Amino acid sequence: MRVPPSAPRSIRYLPLTSTTTENEWPRQVTVLGVGLLGGSVALSLKRALPQTRLVGLARTSEKQRFLASSGIVDVTAATVSEACQHSDAVVVASPVDRIAEIVISAAASSPTECLITDVGSTKRQIVASVIQDPLASRKFIAAHPIAGSEKSGPEHANSSLFDKKLVVVTPTETTCPELLKKAHRFWRLTGGQTCEMTPSEHDTHLAAISHMPHLVSALVAKIASPEALPLAGSGWRDITRVAAGDPTVWAAICSENRAAIGSELKQVAEELERLQQLLQDADDAALYQWLTEAKKIKEQSP
Repeated sequence: MRVPPSAPRSIRYLPLTSTTTENEWPRQVTVLGVGLLGGSVALSLKRALPQTRLVGLARTSEKQRFLASSGIVDVTAATVSEACQHSDAVVVASPVDRIAEIVISAAASSPTECLITDVGSTKRQIVASVIQDPLASRKFIAAHPIAGSEKSGPEHANSSLFDKKLVVVTPTETTCPELLKKAHRFWRLTGGQTCEMTPSEHDTHLAAISHMPHLVSALVAKIASPEALPLAGSGWRDITRVAAGDPTVWAAICSENRAAIGSELKQVAEELERLQQLLQDADDAALYQWLTEAKKIKEQSP
């Protein structure tokens, strides 16, 4: 096991070996939620394993027609049961507040050896809910590919979205080792680089590095003066880019990880209060030091 020096200590990177049997797997994959992430999973698997059959859940005739014409999946199904019944792997790519419910439904409809995984940006509550169902608990390995876009919908899916991106896999103490190997193989087939941490570790880190920054981005967009917006340049556009994300998706993420996000926002408030005091005191030397520290952290980031 090798952990890069720059990685948080709670991240565990694992080597992956392949066998002939593994190279034949998965023969069929179901995507429940063919949007940006789910569609990109399907396209990346098509690239890696052209022989694998991709099934997409499409409850409406409009979605069925789009998926049929887009080539993202090979076939569509109108129900979870129909979509999962012959699959070796199932990916749940719904908003986080619905993932556990869909995982449990998929577990009841899929083959005994099926791997069920997800793309959710939160993990603790999802895992806690799924492990209450014995069948789902035996099949589910929670995961989070650290990739995405402020855009949404299958029309923005692309086969390279996960290339060289970190995918956090969050097993539990009762996770089957063979199923865990399958989960690592599955996500590496998408082009991702897998690591492991606990669900709680994941949510704590993501609150700091993703969820809180999204809210700060939204805050910057929200308080912008209409009179000032015509002057907005690349700096404002960069810092507010993720504020264009789907509010339904982000409201669910914040609800699922509210405690950790709240803790991060408290630190933001404290730093803002400190900055305000530095400005009021005209303490230019301290302000320079504060900005220098932030610059160093940014330059040292991946």
